[in-house]
Order: sequence, then C-alpha cells, then structure tokens
Amino acid sequence: MMPFEQITDRLERARLLEQLTIEAWPPTVLESLAGWKLRAANGVSRRANSVWAVGPFPGVEKDWLAQAEAFAARHGIDPCFYVSETSPTGLDEQLSLAGYTLSELCYLMAGSAALALERIAARPAVEQSGEITISLPRSNQTPENEEWLQQFMTLKNVPAERSAIYASIFDGIQADKCFASLRIGGEVAALGTVVSQGNFGYISNLTVAPNYRRRGLAARMTAELARWAVERGAAELYLQVLQNNAAAVALYQALGFEVVARHHYRVLRV
Repeated sequence: MMPFEQITDRLERARLLEQLTIEAWPPTVLESLAGWKLRAANGVSRRANSVWAVGPFPGVEKDWLAQAEAFAARHGIDPCFYVSETSPTGLDEQLSLAGYTLSELCYLMAGSAALALERIAARPAVEQSGEITISLPRSNQTPENEEWLQQFMTLKNVPAERSAIYASIFDGIQADKCFASLRIGGEVAALGTVVSQGNFGYISNLTVAPNYRRRGLAARMTAELARWAVERGAAELYLQVLQNNAAAVALYQALGFEVVARHHYRVLRV
C-alpha cells in the first residue's frame, strides 16, 4: 500500500480512508452492489447502516435505488446513503428528489501521528482534582472491554437493548483494537477506541462525561490512543467528526489534522 502522504490526489486519499473505515467499524451485514457497499447493523450508527456510494453509479440491470431500498427492507433499517465527495455526481440531487432527507454533515480528517503527539505535548497542562488513571487493555477479549461497553452505553445514553448490537460491531473488528478509559479519582471521565490498520490508526467513539468537559481530556485521550497506534506501526491517524461539533473540529485542527473530504447521509424515513 502506498504511504498516505504520497497519495497526491485528495479524493484517492478519501477513498482509501473510507474503505478503511468500513473495516474499522464493520457492519454485521455487508453486500456489494457493483462498486458500492450495502451495510446493515440493526440500525446502530449511520456508518454501519448505509450504502457506501463510491465511484460511478452501478452498472446493473435493476435500478440501483430499488436494490438499495430492498436491502434496507430485508434488514429492517431505514434506507440510507453515505454521500461524499467520492460519490458520483448527481447522486445527492437524485436522493433529494426521491424524498431522502439530509442528515449528519461530517468531516473525514487525517493527520500525522507524530505531529499530533508533538502538539499535544506542547499544550499547557490542565489542573485536575483527583488522580488520573488510564486503561488501555492489550487484549481484544477482556473483562475490561465488557465493562468499557457498559460505560460507553451509559455515557452515550444508548438504550440497554442495543448493547448486544454494539458488542457485535466491536467484536467484528478484525484488526488489533483498544477500548480505552480514563478515570479521575476512580470515576469514568472519558472513553475512546482506536483500531490499528498497518500505517493507519482509526480513532473513534471519543466521549467525555458531561461533568468533565472543557478540561483537556479529549486531547489527553487522543494522545493515549495515538501512542497505542504508533506502537503498532501507525504513522497516520484518521477519524470522522460532525461538522457542527466545533470544539472537536478545533481540537483536531490544532493537533495537525486536516479535512480530507466531507460527507453526509441521505435517509428515507419508512
């Protein structure tokens, strides 16, 4: 695989990272529609329950929209498309005309792991009351990971009945992965995940408890996840973030991340 920094075409960089994202946040069902990917995971997250529409429209006999909607119906999810700058021209307009609504405008961002660590180290320390402890389990199957999932569900206010679906997605990640937690005085203050993919590290699910926000913990957790990925060979980090999450976008930009591409979802409520 060509080093990320040597891929000069921006959209080629975006396609690569989008493909890696599917591996780092895998759906429970994955089918191909020509070059597109149909994804389903019982409705848990847009990432895992949408059509990755990359490249040209599928050259198939049956209508691509009908096939995508039939797939969604079979798996009990709303028809949804991941629409990005790598998608074919006109897709967004066609979906809008078909009644699909706009949802979750996001950035796909990437940056040097070394630069991120350098800039985090240069940031002023933030005073914390209570001892900070950080757990980065070395095994993919540990009691700590089960505990992490329950903490994640609580912080994200996710209904308990969806716990098994999230567990299935996390278990489906084939690459080396880490579910990290940061505690202050024994209380969970921040959580995050990272997946090692050779030269890349995918950071996701970074969550800070409401009463611990604006204390620099997102940067601290990012540093821990970055170090874990670097130890496994990662030189580049990448992530997805909502465009309206100004604080997170500003943090990642300050750490040297750049926007590789923009994407959003088109959803048909059924």
